[in-house]
Amino acid sequence: MKKLFVMMALGLGMVSVANAQYAPQKGDFATEIGFTPFNTDNGQSFKLNEGMFKVRYFLTDKDALRLKLGVGIDNSSTTTTNGYTPVDLTNATAWSSTTEINKKNTTFSFMLGYERHFAVSGRFDIYAGAEFGYKVNKYSGDATYSRFSTVYDSDKKIAGTEALSLSAEATDCQISSFDANNKTINLSSASKNVFVGGVFAGVDFYVYKNLYLGAELGISFESGKSPNYYYDSNSSFVTRNSEGTEIYSQFVNYSGESGTKVTTTVQGSTTTTETENTGVRSNETTTTKLKFYVEPAIRLGWRF
Repeated sequence: MKKLFVMMALGLGMVSVANAQYAPQKGDFATEIGFTPFNTDNGQSFKLNEGMFKVRYFLTDKDALRLKLGVGIDNSSTTTTNGYTPVDLTNATAWSSTTEINKKNTTFSFMLGYERHFAVSGRFDIYAGAEFGYKVNKYSGDATYSRFSTVYDSDKKIAGTEALSLSAEATDCQISSFDANNKTINLSSASKNVFVGGVFAGVDFYVYKNLYLGAELGISFESGKSPNYYYDSNSSFVTRNSEGTEIYSQFVNYSGESGTKVTTTVQGSTTTTETENTGVRSNETTTTKLKFYVEPAIRLGWRF
């Protein structure tokens, strides 16, 4: 019986030592990088998280401060091609069009938070906490549209052609839709300066001594204001007869800050009109968002 108690005591001692090897201690630092290995957004299979780099400092064995720094770049490009050719070309019009929209969103963020670690068992370390911070979004985009039409007469011969092209560039905003038929570009304002906060819970699994993997879930809160935005666009419309001679053209240059310049040519006669912007456009928008998130993200960390 005495030998049994001695063996049990030795076993408990070994478990305590093993747990002590994995449990965080006062004065420890930890660095992490977060990534999503199975992200399917925009066809991606691997994506670094916005808060991709995190540093922890343990004030005590149970309490830690953390700092997250993030840089995110999200680029997307969409090209749409349409066309129509009538079966009967008598007095008909055939056309084809191409629309291309490019978007770019760059995000810079930092978060400061507090963690309370508890229920440490073996290789697992469970914790909960809160954080707050600041995020800056930088949106930009450009769009182009081209349309070519062929007009046929009563003998199914080409009577003329029309070509329309429209392009635009936007800063501090996101191009959300594109209507070339009405020659308009609709822009949705983007939150440029965002205050972020939230509560979270997570778990770390120590693979070997100071090397661990982790995951988190939580509730986040965001409140941001979008700035005033402007965009510039250029459009052209040209009509030619069956011999290819230009009989009508119009070129429009628009600047969100300065104004509009329209140049029209009808059978060799050209007129130009210019309109200046006489006021300051105000379009600030405040957005508040509260959400619960559970992401299949993995954090790889090293404690030293």
